[in-house]
Amino acid sequence: MPFHISGVGGIWPATLTPFTPDGRIDDAALFAHIHDIAFTPGVRAVVVNGHAGEATSLDREERAHVVRVAVQASGIVPVVAGIVADDTRTAAAMAQDATAAGASAMLLFPPALFAQGAGARPAMAHRFLAEVTQATDLPIVLFQLSKSSGQAFSTETLVRLCTGFPQIVAVKEGTDVPELVEDNIRALRALHRPVNILSTNNSWLFASLAYGVDGILSGLGSVAAPLLVNLFEAMARGDLAQARAVNERIVPLCRAFYRAPYLDCHNRMKTALHLLGRLPHPDPRPPLLPIADDERARIQAALVASGLLASPSDHSY
Repeated sequence: MPFHISGVGGIWPATLTPFTPDGRIDDAALFAHIHDIAFTPGVRAVVVNGHAGEATSLDREERAHVVRVAVQASGIVPVVAGIVADDTRTAAAMAQDATAAGASAMLLFPPALFAQGAGARPAMAHRFLAEVTQATDLPIVLFQLSKSSGQAFSTETLVRLCTGFPQIVAVKEGTDVPELVEDNIRALRALHRPVNILSTNNSWLFASLAYGVDGILSGLGSVAAPLLVNLFEAMARGDLAQARAVNERIVPLCRAFYRAPYLDCHNRMKTALHLLGRLPHPDPRPPLLPIADDERARIQAALVASGLLASPSDHSY
């Protein structure tokens, strides 16, 4: 469906990719998961093939397949396809695949190679965007990764990219340093055209909304989309007391999911959905390992604390 700039804000859950016990994509579970998220009131788009979706464990055809299933499952809600590749040609090809599969936009990740010092050569980022945008006219959500990752763009480079490439309709803001996030927001707000800003700073989503971002794009939405919607809407109407109350329910989930080892963040979310009766098989693809019993108990306790699970035996949402 057409992707209009006026619809970019709000809550964008980054969805998971369910697998069968023998490691294949579980189409039925994937369809049900995407449908459940997309039809949550207040969700404005669903994201597939990102970190939450274990994209790097999927081959190119599997990623296109996930987009096709998501488009079928999401109804009129736009599907945003993550493009994660270590080389420009593959990123461009995957962007073409996503276009053909019916995606409404792409979430473009900087190549992992950028962590080795691309910040000192901003022309690399410009060339990367130039070649991807030559491959498709699909709107782009540019992923601003954490400063600690080494893949974050400087504020100056971020502005140059958004100025030079009109296909960029939004930035997924995950810089992880509050003052730098504020610098980026100010700089993007000063552009001659609107570029929406979607927070993914999961340790402080509440605070990032206070800075004035336009929405949230997070894997947390795969488990707790209604809570994110409630938080966003409370902040939008200036109801700080309600926002604080919702945030108190979100914090236990964030503390359970976003902790070392961080490679298990979305693996933990799969376990949470399994505990809620919304995912038949929680195990990730190797080399990730299934969640151990002690961590499973911690996730269960977080679900109870958040109000999503009334008791260990209650699988209602």
